[in-house]
Amino acid sequence: MGLPQAKRDLGRNSKALKPKLAPPGSGNISGNREIVCEVNFYGLAAANFRQYVKELAEEGDLLSISKEVDPRLELAAIVRKVYETEDKAPLFENIKGRQKNGLFRVLGAPVGASSLLGKRFIRIAKSLGLPSDSSGRDIIYAINRAKKRQPITPREFETGPVKEHKIFGDEIDLERLPVPLFHEDDGGKYLQTFGMYIVQSPDGSWVNWSITRGMVNGKRSLVGPTMSAQDIGVIRKMWQDRGEDMPFSLCFGVPPAAIMVGGMPIPKGVNESGFVGALLGQPVDVVKSETNDIWVPRNAEIVLEGVVSRTETADEGPFVEYHGHVFSGSGKPCPVFNIDTITYRDDPILPICVAGKATEESETVWALTQAAEVLNICEAAELPIEMVWSPFESHCLWFVLQVNWFKLRALQTNMKDFCENVGHTVFSTKPGFYIPKIYLVGEDIDPTNLNELIWAEATRC
Repeated sequence: MGLPQAKRDLGRNSKALKPKLAPPGSGNISGNREIVCEVNFYGLAAANFRQYVKELAEEGDLLSISKEVDPRLELAAIVRKVYETEDKAPLFENIKGRQKNGLFRVLGAPVGASSLLGKRFIRIAKSLGLPSDSSGRDIIYAINRAKKRQPITPREFETGPVKEHKIFGDEIDLERLPVPLFHEDDGGKYLQTFGMYIVQSPDGSWVNWSITRGMVNGKRSLVGPTMSAQDIGVIRKMWQDRGEDMPFSLCFGVPPAAIMVGGMPIPKGVNESGFVGALLGQPVDVVKSETNDIWVPRNAEIVLEGVVSRTETADEGPFVEYHGHVFSGSGKPCPVFNIDTITYRDDPILPICVAGKATEESETVWALTQAAEVLNICEAAELPIEMVWSPFESHCLWFVLQVNWFKLRALQTNMKDFCENVGHTVFSTKPGFYIPKIYLVGEDIDPTNLNELIWAEATRC
């Protein structure tokens, strides 16, 4: 269903190469035996950011703002208000300082919660190719079904929309772009809050798609963290060991399914692009970067290419974190991302996440996908867990696990031993490393309903 529309988006001179399936025996993302599942794919929104924006507008969950907005604090304040009220995602068409070359429009709260009746999770659902009225349980189960499918590697094209405009070398000046200052205490302007870094190991066997922030550090550089425990940090170390800078491509406005997967705890060495294909039921269309060997989503809005210095650092931050606090003061030394090339499509859109109090993308993308992985882990450990959720309001600090009492009784264990078993299982994993508190609830409590959870905590704990 999606391929004819995808071809209409390609442009006249595009040539598709044959899509490639992962080789037999390569298994699946979960590491379990492959299970063939029907792919329920609703529209093209999950595979195409422009289509995603269009569908949000059609369903009344996006507001186009033509009045001029100042990128210094005002724009972010509007986005923060939208998060807090769960209002329509704001698309800023007229930002003070917007360049004549089209750079850029801004979409705030791209995966925020919604106040549409019966569609609180519409932006998450559309990002995953699910119906707009999908429940939290639908979303978690859909993610885990995709992990049991065979990965589908990307489909390569010669060109695409993201190649419509190109800027090279000294023509680049990030300081002239209308990059927002989000919070008064921030250490600088953050261009990268909801884009996707693509890096790969020196031999090209491991390609990582992930999200980490980036602050403007001058005309042609960003600065941001590459922590050693994160995949981007592991790959950077490989390049450092060779005495080389690490090439990168930073992509904005990628297929929404890709940005969701970019926040997932995918095992090291596994390529996120294959899981995105499994999630969509079709390959991601990609084109080669201008200055490196990295392939990027061909329908992305904007791509920055360059290298992460193996030695050069600069102060990054402070920056308001996902838990709603900012630790004021000087920044911390982080690697410098030097930029050689910018490519972008006509009238590009920059998606942003303005971190702070819930609900924002830290909860709807990162914490939610961690919860899905915990359910997968519990299933593999044969624990009687029916559902896992991270309540948005917990700011990525709680997991709520729903227990199947019938299966629990069959284990003939006591509650103390069972709780310890769950704790050891979850806290020894990557998601459990970041999220410190677990609540176990019965089948009469909906983990996605905060009122029910608070009632259970207040009356049963």
